[in-house]
Amino acid sequence: MLVFAAVVGVLINYTDSPSIKSIKQCNIDLTQECVVFDNGQQISVRFLQEIELEEESLLTITVPKNTKIKKMWVQGINMYMGRNAVLTDSIYAEEGEQIYNARLFLGACSEPAMRWQLIIQTTDDNQAEQSWFFNFSTDRNRKN
Repeated sequence: MLVFAAVVGVLINYTDSPSIKSIKQCNIDLTQECVVFDNGQQISVRFLQEIELEEESLLTITVPKNTKIKKMWVQGINMYMGRNAVLTDSIYAEEGEQIYNARLFLGACSEPAMRWQLIIQTTDDNQAEQSWFFNFSTDRNRKN
């Protein structure tokens, strides 16, 4: 009976419509792209190349048409590195969404394996503010 309940729980989790889930945090590490959902809003972040330290990283951030990015930055999770600015290069509309082309630069420190968090604060037409969290990591010792 316990196994049956576990199987049903896993099936519900994987077959449930992602648009009704509320997930405001995700990990970018495995796919270079991450999508989060909350109250009918969907925001995605996609890195356009492998994330490297001391090199410019290009990314796109997609938000609903009625949503504006108020602030965004990257901060270290396992070591405080201050706030690293995420700079917007351009914004364009496409199929009811706004796409931000952005870039960031991550500094190196004494810790070879760093965990990072990109934080995006948004506001919508009703002035409702939300924060979205995208986690990723870098490892200077990783062999390419």
